[in-house]
Amino acid sequence: MSQENCTLKLSGIVRDSDGQAMPGATVMLNENGAVTDAQGFFTFKNLCTGAYTLSVKFVGSRPYESRIELTKNHQVTITLREDVTELKSIEVVGLQTRSAISNTSVSLTEYDLEHQHGKSLGESLKTVAGVNALQVGPAIFKPVIHGLHSQRILILNNGIRQEGQQWGIEHAPEIDPFIASEITVVKGAEAVRYGADAIGGVIIINPPSLHNKAHSFGGEINTGLMTNSRMAFLSGMVEGELSKSKPWSWRLQGTAKRGGDFTAPDYVLSNTGVRELDFSGSLGYKGDERSLEVYMSSFNSTIGILRAAHTGNLNDLQSSIENGEPWYVAPFSYDINNPKQKINHQLLKVQASQKLKGIGELNVLYGGQYNQRREFDIRRGGRSDRPALFMKLFTNVLDVSLDHDHPRHSGSVGINATYKQNINETEETGIRPMIPDYRLFSSGLFLIEKVRKRDWLFEAGARYDYQRLNVLAFTTTNDLVKPSFNFHYLSGSLGATYYISPQARLNTHLGVSSRPPHVSELYSEGLHHGTAAIEEGLMRPNSELLTDKALIRKETSTKWITSLQLGGERLSADFSVYVNAIDNYVFLRPIASRLTIRGYFPVWQYEQTDAILKGADVSLNWYPTKRIKYAGKFAYIHGEDATRNDVLIFIPPVTLANALTYTTDVGKFKDFFVQVSVPTVLKQTRAPITVYPWDIPDYNGERVYDIAPAPAGYTLVNVEMGFKVPVKENTLSLSVAGENLGNVSYRNYMNRLRYFADDVGRTFIIRLNYNFHSHN
Repeated sequence: MSQENCTLKLSGIVRDSDGQAMPGATVMLNENGAVTDAQGFFTFKNLCTGAYTLSVKFVGSRPYESRIELTKNHQVTITLREDVTELKSIEVVGLQTRSAISNTSVSLTEYDLEHQHGKSLGESLKTVAGVNALQVGPAIFKPVIHGLHSQRILILNNGIRQEGQQWGIEHAPEIDPFIASEITVVKGAEAVRYGADAIGGVIIINPPSLHNKAHSFGGEINTGLMTNSRMAFLSGMVEGELSKSKPWSWRLQGTAKRGGDFTAPDYVLSNTGVRELDFSGSLGYKGDERSLEVYMSSFNSTIGILRAAHTGNLNDLQSSIENGEPWYVAPFSYDINNPKQKINHQLLKVQASQKLKGIGELNVLYGGQYNQRREFDIRRGGRSDRPALFMKLFTNVLDVSLDHDHPRHSGSVGINATYKQNINETEETGIRPMIPDYRLFSSGLFLIEKVRKRDWLFEAGARYDYQRLNVLAFTTTNDLVKPSFNFHYLSGSLGATYYISPQARLNTHLGVSSRPPHVSELYSEGLHHGTAAIEEGLMRPNSELLTDKALIRKETSTKWITSLQLGGERLSADFSVYVNAIDNYVFLRPIASRLTIRGYFPVWQYEQTDAILKGADVSLNWYPTKRIKYAGKFAYIHGEDATRNDVLIFIPPVTLANALTYTTDVGKFKDFFVQVSVPTVLKQTRAPITVYPWDIPDYNGERVYDIAPAPAGYTLVNVEMGFKVPVKENTLSLSVAGENLGNVSYRNYMNRLRYFADDVGRTFIIRLNYNFHSHN
């Protein structure tokens, strides 16, 4: 670009389709960014003469992008149209358009995700208020929203529901976070649109849009190193147009990661290495009236399970819990030995849309997925190469919806159908599977309508679901039993949003939904290697196999959530409170300890009770000056077993996070920043009573207990700094971060391996990003 005149200014205003100002919209001018103020205005100053790409993004709206030749001061007015096919969310930096959904949600932007590169999806989401992670060692993180996880949380991976073996506590989502340019967490119950899988919330993984690029070819490279585990990662993406004259676009992306044993402050966490190799590709057509996209991805990982979690006898287990150190510690190694898990997940999506004049837009989506999970135990007799658990899950999904959007009302009607088949390769394992083979067919019909009236937005939705489950299970005498079950259930929701002012709005949402217990909750039996525990299902008490449908009770959730959002140029905040009453809540509790030929393990059993979850989330962003930002987060959840008048096990403790960021330009270094963050996790004072494994035979009480006390609270100190350097029309970004700089020894209550070892110690991370594009 010419450097002759660098005093120009570009300003503008962003409005929605109703002409209302849109505060909090993200505006990018090449690599420079801004956020619209309370009146929807933005300004870029000290610009040089030349060509620029101006883009505007707002969750729930179609992205805007245009090319501007800047020769003098210029002002623009931008109108964003609602994207009715995308679930709406609330950016924590401001307020959303008045066509937004009345549910509460938070987004991690591309900028937020850059600071999490190299981490798993579940670990990255811990930065969102109200979202925790159920952790199994240092490499496995499972998202928890308002105390719920696993089959109660739906993950939409590029528009398609992720279908793996998500029932397992140590079964993390099989998704490469590098595919995402934005991740949205919907905290309200979304069962009306998506079915029972969304009873606790939705996580939406959004890749960058394939279409409407200002460049014909571009991409980015991300790489980095972590000192703890000596991990290295590399991810690359390229995209472009097939031709200038035809609206076809493509994208290829891949990620490789390798890490060895993680370390706690005082010892090596032996056998906790990770290897990962992922790939994805997209091809899309975008016309004025119709669109088509084909997407495929492949996720492949090998993860080691802490060796000390598998104890050979009661003395080893007692030593780990009483002494606070793992019974097995070996020198650092990149080797991943047994116990370990190998996961392969293949996904195919085909999505098409057609605008119907005077009616709306018809969307059809087909998804096919194949999930293969192998878990390896420490087996004797030369059988270590044979998996102890080998499951194959085949899933086919068909979604059809018709969306309509009018100035004062909009909505959607649709049908969903899913077919799953789970197969255990018992010839490979040589043992009875932990969960049985099964076939599941489910279908649903939903209707959602939103009405806008002055300063109000009202929403109502209803859904009907049918599910048929066919199970193939073996009794203790190896007799094959084939129980079949049919389930019918309804869901409904009501919501409203009141726009107090352009800077404030109040949301309230009530959702009622239900789900039958998952196959794993019904028929689990045996050692779960990743959690180092024996698990027994609701229909397998003392290994007995039950088939009477009358014994199966549906889990029903009634959740009310209300939030107040404030958005302005200097200050934005989100305050949310919620209550979730769950009848027949399914949970795991320890009931015994057992010596097997594979070692000594605690026994956990699925049970049902009536539960109440209530809590509050707070997020605050404050700019005391243009260069300084304070960010604060707070989350509290109160879990109660209403049947026993007792506490619930594995409910996240109070979490707080405070961060201070200073940003400036230093010569050629753009967006130079220094950030100090201080996360704090308090002790879970509402944990169950403690009954140690060696005392279980003498315990005759009815109260739910844990096999070790809740760990103490802790505070960590993290520091990160980085900058961007223009390289012609491209950008090079570099950052250096230090986490747990005090090398604090701590244990997270939500970590299932906290019984055996501390969490990770001090970690330094170097991240490098190169973003490039060209115009032909």
